[in-house]
Amino acid sequence: MRVNIWRKFRQQAKVAREVILPGSIIVGLVLIARLTGFLQLYEWMALDSFSRNCPLYDIPARVTIVSIDETDLRMFGGFPLADSELASSLQIVNEYKPSVIGIDIFRDLPVGKNNASLIKAFEEIPNIVGIEVALNEQETLNVKPPPGLPLQRIGFADVLVDEDGKFRRSILASRDWDGELKYSFVTQIAKIYLSSRGFDFQHGESVKNPIKFGSIEIPPLSSDTGGYVNADSDGNQMLVNFCSSQKPLTYIHLRDIIARNFSPEMLKNRAVIFGVTAASIKDTLITSALKYTLFSSIAGQQESMPNQIIYGVEAHGHVLRQILSHVLDKPKLLKTLPNFWEYVWIIIWGIIGVSLSVILESPWKSLVSIVIICLIHTVFFYLLLTWGWWIPSIPTCLVFSLAGLTTSFFDRGLRVELKQRRDTIERTYEAVHNGPLQTLAVILRSSEEYYYEPILKEQLQDLNRELRNIFEYLQQEATNPEKSLYLKNNLFFDLQNPISELLYEVYDQTLDQQLPGFNSLQTYISPIFHCLDDKKFSLQQKRGLCLFLQEALCNVGKHANNPTRLDVYCLSRRDFYILRIVDNGLITVNNQQNLREGQGTRQAKAVANQLKGRFRRRKNTPQGTICELIWPKKQRFFSKIGN
Repeated sequence: MRVNIWRKFRQQAKVAREVILPGSIIVGLVLIARLTGFLQLYEWMALDSFSRNCPLYDIPARVTIVSIDETDLRMFGGFPLADSELASSLQIVNEYKPSVIGIDIFRDLPVGKNNASLIKAFEEIPNIVGIEVALNEQETLNVKPPPGLPLQRIGFADVLVDEDGKFRRSILASRDWDGELKYSFVTQIAKIYLSSRGFDFQHGESVKNPIKFGSIEIPPLSSDTGGYVNADSDGNQMLVNFCSSQKPLTYIHLRDIIARNFSPEMLKNRAVIFGVTAASIKDTLITSALKYTLFSSIAGQQESMPNQIIYGVEAHGHVLRQILSHVLDKPKLLKTLPNFWEYVWIIIWGIIGVSLSVILESPWKSLVSIVIICLIHTVFFYLLLTWGWWIPSIPTCLVFSLAGLTTSFFDRGLRVELKQRRDTIERTYEAVHNGPLQTLAVILRSSEEYYYEPILKEQLQDLNRELRNIFEYLQQEATNPEKSLYLKNNLFFDLQNPISELLYEVYDQTLDQQLPGFNSLQTYISPIFHCLDDKKFSLQQKRGLCLFLQEALCNVGKHANNPTRLDVYCLSRRDFYILRIVDNGLITVNNQQNLREGQGTRQAKAVANQLKGRFRRRKNTPQGTICELIWPKKQRFFSKIGN
């Protein structure tokens, strides 16, 4: 029973080896696709989809947006808003003691008549942060900060979008083209807000150093973070985690500020950001990670739309809300695995896909299992994102499903072929067992009654064992075709070994057989097979050469009368090889007929044809036989040595 289990295991292992290669190729192709960035867009889409459908949870309201929409612009004289109107609204907001006030409105030039009022507001309100545009190489594309604000209260408003035009990253710090270290608008607001709560800002001399608020760290994004491949990671960037409550930001219209039509709690101890939300100004970005935006709510768009318009001030608010929540509540930043372990993770899923298909054996079972596991896999990665982890989902699903299906179909074809071989072998053995083997068994049983010669009885028993051993060999060959060679006495040779070693083994094992022609040998030349280049032979050609040598030696042992000398030559010439077997035994007329027309001759000619060479048998002088095989070293398509 143990033997049968072990045999079945080995058969399954051999089948598995045959189907590992296609699955491995698929794994390699998926890895190449990810390394080259081909899957990057799809990973972004998956991230956005998961983020858009994150479960809602309550977070403390800390960020209020003072929205300046089209109605406000018409009410206060159009865009840009006059300095006096902006100054008066700042003074009103300051009365309600916000922690910090950000102005996402360019004020490099005066607007209106009473410019002094705005300068005065900047001087009297110590927690105001203004904006500039500072990271463009061309100076004409940059915008100067508002006059009257110190450098520590100015942040750049430059934004970064991915290749698909969508907003997913925020620049927290960067050096401008003059080498000066600058901080973003959001970073400057967060510094003031968190310092009032005991979290001091820390950042090293290098822009790539992690930004810290107290002991809480915001690690910088690398070029290969998460699903990114060779991304532009200049400066200190942060992935934006849009998983949040339905309305993470509070909105107040400017007209309501002037009219004091709001609840004081909407401003007190909050981070307040002034910004334009008028459609005519077009200060907007595109995102697929949010269901709800101010623009969609105003326009009455459906929340299920994949692309949502988000105002610039709203984008700043989402980034600020995330930083504050990360420091004050619990970590909210997206975490990713190191790049190396992401690829290890992908490879593991490829191995799982291949293994599953080999175990299930059926393409349809594999397909159903792959679909179910991919659905579970999607839910799993969705849960990981809600816990703050961005793990590559598209490559893992892709490598798991493709490697599994490819393996399954290759496995099915191989198993069908192997089953057909096994069925043929079983039917052949049944015919041999029910016919010749039964007859042989009767003869062996009757030998005791009729007192056959002991030598004859022993030969019949050897023949019985040999026939049954051949069946065992053919069963193994069915699962591992053309990779092993069988000789008598249940001997197996691995055809993947060097050809010289195989021929030596065939030579030794064949001469050990108790054949009449071998008993009279007195002298011989030991063969030297090392001249054969193993790289030039396929497994099938190795098999043919081994069988040719075995058959030629057996012919000497069976048909040569009293040979005293047997020489085996393996010669390497400039363009061809020669394998020659020479004996000096006498050959009768009957034996000559057998040698010319037997299965061995046909087998030798088949080997010669396979090697594009020729087989020849001739008389030796003064007596004996020369049997030789000649074939070219270079196996060209049309090359064949003539007769």
